[in-house]
Amino acid sequence: MVHEVINKLKSLSIKEVFFGASGFNIVDESSINTLQLGYSIDLDGNDLTGMDEGDWQESWVVIGTDTEVGDPFFVDISESSLPVYTAMHGNDYWEPELVATSLNSFLELLSYLHGLGEQNCPQIEPDERTISDFNELSSIQKRLQSISGEVDFWEDFIDQHKEWLEE
Repeated sequence: MVHEVINKLKSLSIKEVFFGASGFNIVDESSINTLQLGYSIDLDGNDLTGMDEGDWQESWVVIGTDTEVGDPFFVDISESSLPVYTAMHGNDYWEPELVATSLNSFLELLSYLHGLGEQNCPQIEPDERTISDFNELSSIQKRLQSISGEVDFWEDFIDQHKEWLEE
């Protein structure tokens, strides 16, 4: 199943996607094993997965990170649709939050976001290219929710963008 994830990731020609101050860093095939360090394995190769709720699960494969805070984006390979989740790092437990109902929809989201602004790095502050119209942002939010099959994550994502605009 990890091989299927790698093949799907290969189809995405972009490895970083930014929208305002937020961004996604997506792993490439050569570094997917390294990205598992600290999640499913430690530096010595010891297994960090567990069976209890809140433990990192054996079926979770990290495919990227949030460029702003470093939280992982991961696929659950135990589910045939390969849903994508994120979770806050730095806690003593993992509480997954759904980002997209499938890896395919997650990759489509990244392409969509990339096409909106074609940023090559996160913005420190808004500029003339920044999408700042709240009606347009509402349309973008609906499109992200439609593509992903997930409502809450993308509502929060756009709300954070709006807060950044107002700072």
